Parts: sequence; C-alpha cells; structure tokens
Amino acid sequence: MDERAAAELAEEYLSRWRRVAIYDELAVMEENGDKDWANVIGEDGSGYRVLAYVLPEADRTLRLVVAVNDRAPSETISPVTRTAVMRPDGTYAE
Repeated sequence: MDERAAAELAEEYLSRWRRVAIYDELAVMEENGDKDWANVIGEDGSGYRVLAYVLPEADRTLRLVVAVNDRAPSETISPVTRTAVMRPDGTYAE
C-alpha cells in the first residue's frame, strides 16, 4: 500500500464528509452502527477500500472516521485513518 496515496484518499473523503455532514444524520448513523465503504482507485493506480463510520465521544460529540486500506488488507499493514470531531451544533473541534 502506498501510504501517501492512501492518506490523500482519506483526507479527500474526510474533507467531503465535513462539508456535507449533518449532526442528526451522523447521530442516527452511529446509533445504527452504519458504515459507508467504497472501492476506489488511488492516484497511484492501486485499488483501495475506503471505510467511513461514526463513533460517540464525550458531551454528545461524534468522531467521524475515514480508514483507507488495500482492497486485500494484510494483517501486518494498518489502515491509514483520518478523523474529525463534530459538536452537536454542527461545528468541528480542532
């Protein structure tokens, strides 16, 4: 896995999610344990799996997580992850 290409994908997906995410919809996603995933081709031409999900945090905040890994992940390679924390008012903790 090209970690630079995987990191670019993770940052792109997280950036997109941050622009369109609505707190109430993310709260339902977290409550239901929903996950979004896609198989994509990175700029290096390799195949990657992008997984996006939500975890609960303190004070009703939600952690948005994007993890990118090879399509055929290895037990020895950890996914590249990027996260952001959304407050109940829809703003992000930096």
